[in-house]
Amino acid sequence: MGGLSGVVQWWDESQLRVLVLASLVVQYFLTFFAGGRKFSVSSWFRFAIWLSYLGSDALAIYALATLFNRREKLPSSNGSRDLEVLWAPFLLMHLGGQIFISAYNIEDNELWTRHIVTALSQVTVALYVFCKSWSFSADSKLLASAILIFIPGILKCFAKPWGLKYASFHSLADSFDTAERTAGVSREEELQKYVQEARTFVLDNDNELSESQQPKLYVPELLFVDFAYTFSCRLTNLKSFCGLGDIKAYSSLRDGLSDIFDLLYTKNTMSDISSTDTCTGRHWTGGCTWYLSLLLPIAAIVLFHTSHTKTYRSDDVAITIVLLYSTIVLEFLSVSILGVFESVWPDIVAQRSILGQFAHNKRHNKLMRWATRLRCKDLLDHHWSMESCHSAKNITKLVSIYVQEGWKNYIRDAESYREFNDIRGQWTLEREGCQGRFNWSLEKPFDESVLIWHIATDFCFHHMGASVASSQECREMSNYMIHLLVANPEMLMPGSRKSLFAKASNELEAILKGEENTLMEEYKVAKKVTEKLKFARDTSTNESFIYDAWVLAEGLMNHGEKMWDVIEGVWLEMMCFSAGRCRGFLHAKALGSGGEYLSYVWLLLAQYGMETFPERLQRTKKLHFSVEKRKHLQTGGQDVAGQSASQGTEEEITAAPPTSQGDCALEIDVFP
Repeated sequence: MGGLSGVVQWWDESQLRVLVLASLVVQYFLTFFAGGRKFSVSSWFRFAIWLSYLGSDALAIYALATLFNRREKLPSSNGSRDLEVLWAPFLLMHLGGQIFISAYNIEDNELWTRHIVTALSQVTVALYVFCKSWSFSADSKLLASAILIFIPGILKCFAKPWGLKYASFHSLADSFDTAERTAGVSREEELQKYVQEARTFVLDNDNELSESQQPKLYVPELLFVDFAYTFSCRLTNLKSFCGLGDIKAYSSLRDGLSDIFDLLYTKNTMSDISSTDTCTGRHWTGGCTWYLSLLLPIAAIVLFHTSHTKTYRSDDVAITIVLLYSTIVLEFLSVSILGVFESVWPDIVAQRSILGQFAHNKRHNKLMRWATRLRCKDLLDHHWSMESCHSAKNITKLVSIYVQEGWKNYIRDAESYREFNDIRGQWTLEREGCQGRFNWSLEKPFDESVLIWHIATDFCFHHMGASVASSQECREMSNYMIHLLVANPEMLMPGSRKSLFAKASNELEAILKGEENTLMEEYKVAKKVTEKLKFARDTSTNESFIYDAWVLAEGLMNHGEKMWDVIEGVWLEMMCFSAGRCRGFLHAKALGSGGEYLSYVWLLLAQYGMETFPERLQRTKKLHFSVEKRKHLQTGGQDVAGQSASQGTEEEITAAPPTSQGDCALEIDVFP
C-alpha cells in the first residue's frame, strides 16, 4: 500500500507537468504526420492520426482543468505556481491545433459552434486562473512574457472554430459569387448552342495547346457543394482541359483534389495570405495568427531569460523553457514542411473481389469459423480488401479517351448529349455488334449489373489469362467498382445495395460446398465454379448471380479477340455513369478518409463539360402530343391535374404557347 500511495502522491504533484509535455508531444506528432493523410498510408496509421486529433483537445482541456483545480491546493507562497500559470496560454495554443489538420471528418466542420463554446470556456478558465493565481510579487518581466504568450494562444484557440466555420458546407456555398440569372430564354436552346460549340472545338483541336493559348481552368470548388457551372464556364474549362495533354491533365485533377482537401480538412489555405480564394478573411486571419504565434514567443523568451528565474523550481523552469522554444520551432516547422504536402494526392485504386474474398476466407478457415461463432464475420469481410493498385493515371487516360470519342462520334445535339451521359455499357455493345447477346445484363438494376459483370470479368480473366495488355486494367476497374458497392454504395449510385455482395458470396459458398479446403487460390475457385455451372441442373443455381455471370462470361469468351475491348468499354461507361450520379458532398466526404478514385473520374467528366449531378436533376424533356391527345388534355386536364396532385406526383406540367395556328403540338416540360 505504501508503494501505491507513493505513486498517487507523485501523480498529484506531477500530473500537470506530464499533461503539458504530453500535449506538446501530440502537437509535434500532428505537425509531422497529419499531412500524411494525403498519401497512401495504412489504416492503422490513419487510426493513430485520428486518435491524436481527438487526444490533443482532450489533453489540453484536461491540463487546463488540472491547473484550475490546483489553484486552491498550492499555497500563494509557492513560486512554482506562477510558472504553472504561465503554461495556460501554451495549452490554449495546443487547443487551436496545427496547420495540417483542422478536421478529420467532414462532419467536424459542421460542429464549429461546439468548438466556439469549447474555446470560450477554456479561454475563460485560463484567464480566470491567471488573474486569481498570479502573485503580485512576481517579476514584471515574467508577467509581460505571460501576456505575450496569451495573445497568440487566444487567437489560435478561436482560429480553429473560425476555420471550421468557413469549411462547413453552407459557408462554402455562401462564399461563392452571387448566382447569375440564366441568359437564354430556353435552356434547351442554350444547351444546344453549348453542345455545338464544344463539339466543334474538340473536333478542330487535337493538339496540345501552349500555356499562353490555354484559357483559365476554373477551380472545382463549386462542384463539391453541388453547384452547377454555367455553360460559358463549362466551355472555358473544356477548351483549357483539352489542351493540357494527358500528363498535365492528370496533374490538374490531382492538384484539384489536393486543394479541396486542404480547404476542407486543414488550415493550409489559412496561412496563404497571397491566395485569391473566395475565403479572403480566412487567409488574412490565419496569416496574422501564424506571424504572431512565431514572433511574440521570441519576445517572451527574451523577457523570460532576463527575469529572476532562480527562485523557481529547476524542473518547472526547464519545462517552461521547453514550451517557449518548442512553440517557436513548432510554428516554424508547420510552414517549412508545407511544400512536402502541397499538390499531393494518392494515385491508388482500391480493389476487392468476390472470388478473392472466398479464397482468403478459406486460407484463414479457423479464424473465419471463430468469427462466425462470435457473429463478427460480416465485419471482417467488410474490412478485408485486396492490395490497392497504383493505376489511377492509366485508367484516367482511358476515361479521357472515351469522353473525347464521345464528343467526336456520339454527341451531335442536346439529346445525344444527354444520352451519352446516361449510357452504362450500351454504346460499347452496339459498337462491337453484341448488343443483342449481352444487353440483358445491362437492363438490370445498376448494382446488379455491376455485380454480374464483376464476376464475369473474373471468370474471363482466370480462364483466358492476361493475354492482352488491357486485361489487367479491366480487372482493376472491375475490382474497384465492386469495392464501391461494398465500401461506399452511396457513391456507386443512390440506392445501391451492399447486401448483394453477401448474397452472391453465399451463392458461391453453396455451389462449392464440400470442396472448400482445396480452394485457396482465386484461379482455382474460378475454374471449379465454372466446372460445376456447366453441368448444373439445380433450378436454384440457375437463378443466381453466379450463374448469370457465367452465362455472360461464356458469351464474352466466345466473342473472340474483341472480348477485352467489350469488357473495357463497358467498365469505362459504368464508371462514368456512376461518377455522374454521385453528389459532390460525398466526394468531399470521401477525401477525409483518403479519397476514392471515382473522384478523379467525376472531376474529369466535369472538366470535359459533361453533365453533373445537379444539372441532371434539373434536366427537362419536351413531350409532343398529337391533336387528339391535346384535345383530351384540354377537356379533362383539370381532372388529370387533380388526380396527379392527389397522388403527390413530382411532375410539373406547363403548356407552351402554340407557335402557329392549326395542327400544333402541345409541349410539356417534364422534370424528372
